[in-house]
This record gives sequence, C-alpha cells and structure tokens, in this order.
Amino acid sequence: MQSKALKRNLASLVVAVAAGCAFATVAYAETELRLGHVWPPTEIHAQAAEQFAQEVLEVTGGEVTVEIFGGSSLGSDREILEGLRLGTADIWLGGAGVLSSASDTARIFTVPFMFDDLDHFQAVYNGDVGRGIADAIESESGYQVVSYWMRGPRWLTTKERVETPEDLAGMKIRVPDSLVFVRSWEQLGAAPTPMNFGEVFTALQQGVIDGQENPLSLIYTAQFPEVVSYLGQTEHVMEPITMVVTSRRFQELSDEHQEAVIAAANGAAQAFVAEQVLAGETDFLQRLQDAGMTLVEVDKDAFRAELEGFVGDNFPELTMVHQQIRDAAQ
Repeated sequence: MQSKALKRNLASLVVAVAAGCAFATVAYAETELRLGHVWPPTEIHAQAAEQFAQEVLEVTGGEVTVEIFGGSSLGSDREILEGLRLGTADIWLGGAGVLSSASDTARIFTVPFMFDDLDHFQAVYNGDVGRGIADAIESESGYQVVSYWMRGPRWLTTKERVETPEDLAGMKIRVPDSLVFVRSWEQLGAAPTPMNFGEVFTALQQGVIDGQENPLSLIYTAQFPEVVSYLGQTEHVMEPITMVVTSRRFQELSDEHQEAVIAAANGAAQAFVAEQVLAGETDFLQRLQDAGMTLVEVDKDAFRAELEGFVGDNFPELTMVHQQIRDAAQ
C-alpha cells in the first residue's frame, strides 16, 4: 500500500513539474520575426538589417529575435511584401516603390526628378510629409511603414552610351515592377522591362536587356560593371528604403516589443545607412570607374523636359503630395 501511494505521489510530482515547465516555456517564449530582402550581404541596407536585428535582440533582452532572409531567398520584393499577409514573412525591407502594388499613394516614391538633393529627401521623409504618406499607405493597404532609410539616387547603367532621351529609343531597360517606373521610362522613349532584381545580372549578361538603373552602391555590389560599360549620371529617382509590417501582425506584439522594433528601425541602423550613403556616393563612383565603367554626364534638363507634366497626366491623385514634397525644398 505504501509503495502504491509513493508511486502515485511521484506521478503527481512529475505531472506538476511538466506543467510548470510548459508554463515557463509559454511565459518566456521567444517571438521570432522573419525579415526578408533581396540584396547581397555586402549591400549597405543588408548590413543595416543585421544591425537592426541585433538591436531588437538586445533591447528586448532576447525576447524578440529577427531572423534575416536576404538575397531573394523569400522571393522578389513583391513576393516578400505579399508574404507579410500570408505569414511567410513578418518584415519586408526594400525600395518603397514596391508598395505601389497595394497603395496608390505609394506611387509617389518613384516619381522622377522630384528632389533637389539628399538634404531635401531627408527633410521630407523625416518630417510631416513623410508621416502623412505612411499614414495614407496604412489606411489604403494595411501595411505599416515602420521606418524610412536613406538610399542614394538611381543612376542609369547601359551597354551603349546614353546622353539624352533620344539615345534611349528602343532600349530595354530593366525597372522594378512599378507602374510609375514603367510609364516614366516609356515617356522617355525606352522599352521598360520589369524584372526581379535577382535576374538582372544574367539578363544583362545574356543580352535580354540593354541596361538597368539603381543606386551606385547596388550597382557596385551586384557586380554590374562586369556586364555593362556606361554609367549615366541621371540621378533621376531618390526612393527611400522602407521597413514594413502589417498592422495586424504588429498589433500581435506587446506594446513594449512594438516600441523596441520602432526604436531599432529608427536608431543606429538608420543612422548607419545615412552615413554610408552620404560618404559612399563619391567612393562608389570611383570604384565603378576603377572597375572599368565610363562615366556619362547626361543632359538632365532634356530628361526633365521630356517628363514635364508627368504626374498630372498619369497620376493626378498624387498632385497634392507631389507639391508638398516640392515645397519642402524651400
């Protein structure tokens, strides 16, 4: 009898310990956030993503981890963005223009020749205009812009020399999958070709496309000097990098964890990007020339003239915010 009672007590103790362990596991469960982007690990924003993940880990005391999936391992930018809704990703980091697939307001991000310089860019996206754009995007799409990161202006790289819009006639220029990019390059006389970034190098190598356009840092780290010869100083678009979540997924985090993510997104990683972009414009330009690319000073006035009235003719709903951005330069 005593032996049976002892066995029952031991069994009860095992169950109690197991239950306690299960409770402890739930109470201290780690929240894992999957962040996707398309860049190689050497790219500035990919490096900043690692800093962001580390800061989130430290600020939350290890309660929130950010696992990074770079190099298009979760798909193209648009696929990662859509994955936020499907649950295959929690955070997308990429060129803000991709949001235009879900929000009309987001089309403003890639309107050409909208900024005078990077100081003008910073004034917009670090100020009331940038916050207003983010609020409109969330209202239209459910996507929440957690942070804007600086990105250098986009330059044109081609196999043949381009100085004026007339030189673009019939050229297949890879562009992101964005209506604004497509229509602006059509208006300039090119044949815009939307394509996943991960496919661009091979497409240039095989002659499927004649050129592409991106910031200097990405042109360099993607090794495009191996497959194109000319670097056109168009500086036509200054598009921010956006860190994006869905409002629904973000609300599942505790208030404390939400604050930690926002602080990390707008902290050291953001500052690192700005510092690297500003310092790197001259550095990457020299590296690209050292790698064999020929610098072409294009006729920017001719490009601007060709795009006169672009917003009003194609996207009249953006007229007001476009004017707000232009006014911020004053």
